[in-house]
Amino acid sequence: MSGLPSAIRAVTLELTQARLDRFDPHATVDFLADRGVNTIVCFAIGYGGGEAYYPSSLAPEHPALQSRDLFGEVCARAAGRGLALIAYVNALFAGPEFYEPHPDWVQRWADGRESTQTGAKMLCPNSPYGEHIVAVSAEIAERYPIAGFYLDEPSLQSWCACAWCQARYARDTGSDLPLAIERGTPEFARFLSWREGVVSGFVDAVASAVRAARPGVAFFAQHAFPMASTAQPHLRHLYWGQTAGRTPPQWEGWYRPAFYGQDIARIAGSLDLVGIEPWRRFVAQPPWWPGACVSYARAAGQGKPVLPLMEYPHFPWGLARLSNSELAVNCADVIANGGDLWFPMYAPDAADREGWDALRTIFADLDGVRPAGAQQIAPVGILFSRQSAERYGANDVEERYLDDVIGTIQVTRELGFPYCVLSEDALTDADFDAMSVLLAPSAAAMRPETAARIEQWVTAGGVLIAGGWVGTHDETGAPRAESLLENLLGVRLGPEVLHTGLGYLIPREVAGLPVGTRIPVRDEQPVVAPTTAEPVFDVMPSWELFAPPADAAANPSITRNRVGAGMAVYCGIQLGRLRRRFELFEARRIMRHLLAAGGVGDLPIAGHELAPEVGLHVWRVDGALHIMLVNFSSLEMTGQAAAVGPQSVRLDRALLPKGAAIASRRGRRIRSDPRDDALIVTVEELDEWDCLIVFGQTRQAHDAGQG
Repeated sequence: MSGLPSAIRAVTLELTQARLDRFDPHATVDFLADRGVNTIVCFAIGYGGGEAYYPSSLAPEHPALQSRDLFGEVCARAAGRGLALIAYVNALFAGPEFYEPHPDWVQRWADGRESTQTGAKMLCPNSPYGEHIVAVSAEIAERYPIAGFYLDEPSLQSWCACAWCQARYARDTGSDLPLAIERGTPEFARFLSWREGVVSGFVDAVASAVRAARPGVAFFAQHAFPMASTAQPHLRHLYWGQTAGRTPPQWEGWYRPAFYGQDIARIAGSLDLVGIEPWRRFVAQPPWWPGACVSYARAAGQGKPVLPLMEYPHFPWGLARLSNSELAVNCADVIANGGDLWFPMYAPDAADREGWDALRTIFADLDGVRPAGAQQIAPVGILFSRQSAERYGANDVEERYLDDVIGTIQVTRELGFPYCVLSEDALTDADFDAMSVLLAPSAAAMRPETAARIEQWVTAGGVLIAGGWVGTHDETGAPRAESLLENLLGVRLGPEVLHTGLGYLIPREVAGLPVGTRIPVRDEQPVVAPTTAEPVFDVMPSWELFAPPADAAANPSITRNRVGAGMAVYCGIQLGRLRRRFELFEARRIMRHLLAAGGVGDLPIAGHELAPEVGLHVWRVDGALHIMLVNFSSLEMTGQAAAVGPQSVRLDRALLPKGAAIASRRGRRIRSDPRDDALIVTVEELDEWDCLIVFGQTRQAHDAGQG
């Protein structure tokens, strides 16, 4: 990515929303450059109707331009101010110039209805419109000295059952294109994979054309909402029932990338950096969810830079913005999780100064907190199984899968553990080497090769904590005869289901808890039959609302199984779902019991006395540790991060550089408390964020020389 900054601070000029008679490209670029922006993403082909903002020989120009080269003006001014320029092309929406003469190019629902949005229609990449996007992308890359290229919405946001898709499916598979969901069948699984192949192949074709026209350009494409469902009930609530009906009813409740036909790891092979859209309010997710999405995207892209399009307005396409405090927290968390910063400027002719002035300060404050070349230290890995989300979660993905994964991330954060979200589709040996503990929540449709790698890692000394239905379903989403992890976990799971009602976990003697301890739980679990595993907790179902729980028969729920040098711990209850959906704070206590069952003591680095809404992320560069603390306290309730008192982190001495000294990036007072095997580091006060830098004698000598 020779033409892009190493730390990207980007803004998109959303020209489709601009009043072009008022928009001044020179003044706008200057405005952003003066506020620390180093990269402009500018519309070349917009989403209003596939309209061009330059004199194109292939695409219809915006009617207000009258042959003016607006994109070229932005490009020239950005170069004059030393800013990188990324060309934006929307691959999905087109206007009547395309769909009126070519109605067969329009994406179709399974029942034949057209896919539309306002006055535009969604065109299919299998139709000649896909070839048009390839050609117009090459035209832009050849004509303008761009540093990057962004392809937005390469997707099948329909079924798609257009004539072009039906013909290609028949050629590719020898079968008719399915027109109904047949969950758990090889035929429907093949259809889902085929759709993802269409989209990834289209992205690769555009990337190849762009690189041929301009070698060295950095290419990336949209991947929307990487850990979310289509969230239709939430959207209907947000819009008071007045939605555009963009999602066909068959896709309601599905994993959103499956609806788009996007497989992030598959597409990442064609990318130089990974672009995502983690608009958390749009899909009813917590404020730290965008950072978790960045972590997942880094893993799926095998370490490629991640550029998330972040929320600047209070809601996408709006003008009312987030508070300075929320902007600061969001930026810090994205950087702490390994991403760069990218904001949209909707209606750029009407941009407010105050919010962008705030971002100038935020950008400057965060400069260098995660230096180039830094390596993450994350002893806890959380497995995200896209196949489980898509094939097992299906049309109820939040209840079956996402609640548990996102809730598991929440519990991990609240316990003060540095973590990373791992992509099952892109697991590497380095991922396993870096982990002390692997959490695998509800990975029902886990791949056989994943199960084999986990078993090998556990045998060598790793600790697995698996929960819910895990390894129990095949690649189609249909139940297996036995779990892929049956030998590793030492338990048989199901096929019967036990619903706990308002139940309780009851410890066995091995748990070391007082007799009579009851920990409340909810929801259901597989019936657990230990084979070689040792039960640690049983679950006692209870349906009593107005009386003490009956002495019902208990079923094992938490077990542990020694395998080689490691330990496999199983929890039948979806622990993350307890926290996320049922808001049971006891989930944190249960997680501690799971870790204890696995023999996990102190992690190399972890919160010692951290507030539950303070995230901990650690990076190492040149022997120094950069410890990021990001404070979400009260943010969801008030829109402001509430300052908290002393926050402490425990560091193993083995991590510390020789002659370690510690400084707060925000200038806060730091206390150090040496222990026999560790150092407790405390920052006296934390507002939105801080970066505690632990450096050694070499750094001190360097700083003294600079002084």
